[in-house]
Amino acid sequence: MLQRIIVCISVFFIFFAIGISVKGIRNYQTSNLIENMPLVHNDDDPYAYLAKGYFPIEQRGDEYKKWLAAGVKINVSGASGSGTIIYYSEVDGYAYIQSCGHLWDGNMTAEEGKSQMMTCKITTWYHNSNKLTSPKTYSADVIYYSNSEGRDCSLLRFKPDWIPEYYPIAPEDFEFPENTRFHSIGCDSGGEIAHYDVRYVGMRGDTWPDLITTENSPRPGRSGGGLLSDSFYVGICWGTSAFDGGGNGFFTPLKTIRVYNKMNGFGWLNEVGYSLARQIPIIDRNNPQNKYPKDYIPLPNN
Repeated sequence: MLQRIIVCISVFFIFFAIGISVKGIRNYQTSNLIENMPLVHNDDDPYAYLAKGYFPIEQRGDEYKKWLAAGVKINVSGASGSGTIIYYSEVDGYAYIQSCGHLWDGNMTAEEGKSQMMTCKITTWYHNSNKLTSPKTYSADVIYYSNSEGRDCSLLRFKPDWIPEYYPIAPEDFEFPENTRFHSIGCDSGGEIAHYDVRYVGMRGDTWPDLITTENSPRPGRSGGGLLSDSFYVGICWGTSAFDGGGNGFFTPLKTIRVYNKMNGFGWLNEVGYSLARQIPIIDRNNPQNKYPKDYIPLPNN
């Protein structure tokens, strides 16, 4: 009888110790490697029946550099997410990054950000088409972030030591039909930036809707990563219906991004991509440098 009691006690402590070890490993993976990506249950996903159920295919070939170069990894408080460069100013040297808001707690307006002076780290693997021999990390200012349901977005800025190409925010009237293919960029599982080919299937909700994609869907770490067309930035990754990437992806859509940038005094970022200077060539007949900002609009002489 005594031996049985000793065996039971021993087994109990063994399982207790294993439980502590497993719990410690889980906490390490969550808090030190990737962000806590929101999970959308199938009952709340009107397109759950379209989920493909296979692991995402990571693409990093030379043909994807155009999109990869604009993507960055964001490190904050030991966790990480993703972001996309949406503008670079040759005037003050700042590059602006759009990302999600749930990398931080609560909400912070741009006005509040002036006094809080929050910072984070961003990492890039590319300087435009040049793949770096090792990733490079920069300090970034957190301008604003929103953690509210249906309004998961943020804006950062940093000073790069190269002139980065970027994906400007799409015009307000930018439209696309169902089944349009997009480029989802991000750092799944906290790894190197990768390109994922996704398919737009529809929207969910009314006032603050979600844009939904399927195929190669997000896994934790891709939160904040951009949804891109061939020319524009159209959405922010914030959630998934399956942590293994076999479900559908959820993105903050263009309309919400534009509203929150404008609310926080950065509405001018919404119009960079629609600038006339991005549509016509500029011939400099007076300045030998032949160099203008991408959003420069030439005016005719009288």
